[in-house]
Amino acid sequence: MTKRSTQTDSQDRGRFSARRKAEAVVRLLRGEDLDSLSRELGVTAATLSSWRDGFLDGGTAALEGRPADGRDELVARLQAEVGQLTMDRQPLGMRCRHLEGGRPFASGEAEHLSRSASPSTGKRYGMQRACRIFGLARATADDLKAREAVPPEQRPAPGKRGPAGAATDEGLVVHIRRVPAESPFTGEGYRKAWARLRPQGIRAASGRVRRLMRGHHLRAPRRGGHARGPKAHDGTITAEEPDALWGTDRTTTVTTGEGAVHVFVAVDHRTCECVGQHAAKRGDRLEALGPLRQGVRGHFGGFGAGVARGLATRHDHGSNYLGDDLRREPALLGMASAPGFVREPGGDGRAERFIRTPKGQLLWVRTFAPVAELVEALGEFERTYDERWQIGRHGHRPPSQVRREFSGSVPAAA
Repeated sequence: MTKRSTQTDSQDRGRFSARRKAEAVVRLLRGEDLDSLSRELGVTAATLSSWRDGFLDGGTAALEGRPADGRDELVARLQAEVGQLTMDRQPLGMRCRHLEGGRPFASGEAEHLSRSASPSTGKRYGMQRACRIFGLARATADDLKAREAVPPEQRPAPGKRGPAGAATDEGLVVHIRRVPAESPFTGEGYRKAWARLRPQGIRAASGRVRRLMRGHHLRAPRRGGHARGPKAHDGTITAEEPDALWGTDRTTTVTTGEGAVHVFVAVDHRTCECVGQHAAKRGDRLEALGPLRQGVRGHFGGFGAGVARGLATRHDHGSNYLGDDLRREPALLGMASAPGFVREPGGDGRAERFIRTPKGQLLWVRTFAPVAELVEALGEFERTYDERWQIGRHGHRPPSQVRREFSGSVPAAA
């Protein structure tokens, strides 16, 4: 594992002018290390790569024989707008004739118009355009079309759906209003009202009682909250092999010399191995990349474009992990983003569970004055944890042994 280091607040952080970007790209083209230059300037490797690509694309565009004309985009946009206005003109004229004649617009006319083509553009109007111009809902047009397809003699007679109830809706509402007035309790819902009506010989479906109570504002008041649907996953977050899914998260601690400090971790979901830890005063998205960079260097042998292809990162929905930098830099390294499920904190359970261990074994039992002392202690704890901490789900074996056994079993299985 590589040694941990903190990033101090750089004086050059902030907005970069075009000249500073060009100087950074020239240094990158001359062979300087991408990771080192990223740390020095305080920007991500993905940002430097995008500057380099833009620099090269701009040079290519400058060497083209025909200079780019800014009017081409305007002409294309105006042509598209004219085509849309031309296609809307004929249906609008048809609607005006209907309004002048006092005739309603039929769904069959919408179907006919949607299949016809515009004489100016040669394109079909489509049902969506016809319904939009004539103010007709698409679902209504489809329903009317399905009804007209049935012969008149086969159409069912209009009436109430389902079997006849114990009373009409108006009569049932009268009985429902009497239930809370006679009951000694308050706050009873439609289920209690339905149950109290049955002994009186008024047998109505509970859904009907609920509908009438909702329509007449007779429901019991309830506390508002977020509805929770079915679980987004089955609770399994274990990967099939090492370096296929890493979980990353953040916690905070306090030092006696520099105050609050942010601690970022990254854990392998297969072996429960800590692949990286990073501590810094700043808790921004650049510092959140620290443990991922350490893990890539330690387990993929380098740091560059595509070196970690096939690896996914599991994180929560915090602002540090949803920014563009936390999306672009892992993408540059070949890593895919696998955010946790909404309202399912267990999806990031590996990193959450690991954080409990350094808290109880290190952060809550020792004090640290400078951040550098904390970084050194985290590095020593990581090595001890990977080699000696017993994982119950692995038969009380340490994470490093699980990785070695898995690596040794791959050739045998092949």
